[in-house]
Amino acid sequence: MRLIVMPTQRAGDALGWGAKAGEPRVLFALFDSSLASAVQAKGITSWVMPADLARTARRNPMYATNPADIRAGDAVRFLERQRDGNIPEPVAGQLRTLAGFHDARYALIPSELRFEAGSAQNTGRATVRMAVLDLRGSRLVFIGDITGVNAAEYTPGIISALARRFADLVVP
Repeated sequence: MRLIVMPTQRAGDALGWGAKAGEPRVLFALFDSSLASAVQAKGITSWVMPADLARTARRNPMYATNPADIRAGDAVRFLERQRDGNIPEPVAGQLRTLAGFHDARYALIPSELRFEAGSAQNTGRATVRMAVLDLRGSRLVFIGDITGVNAAEYTPGIISALARRFADLVVP
């Protein structure tokens, strides 16, 4: 199934690991590229990744909005509160335009990447909240948290492992 994958939208940090990770945009870029690698390693070639969406927007500046500027995470939070609601404008139109360039119906949105306490004492883990939007039906199809492995401290490998875990859930 063809779908567009939006760039990671927002960060949360209950552990203070964000300072070690760097600026949020650096952390987002790490997760986005790790996700692209993990998905490609599973043989999924029909997903349009954030870098490809950015290239599409640069090539079509009169029609497409830069995906990093689309407030898709805000739309997901709105739809979480109002499950029967439609994707709010202008986000709905921006997403449909990008999806139209790639003949996709759905958008996968990593709406929040956060660090939180792990399941073992004195550990933490990365968690990503993923949402799937049906762009033609203008509705939320799925939302859920994917949790990473427990770690004693932040390393970039935690982010890569989280992306691989998500890809493993999609294609075992």
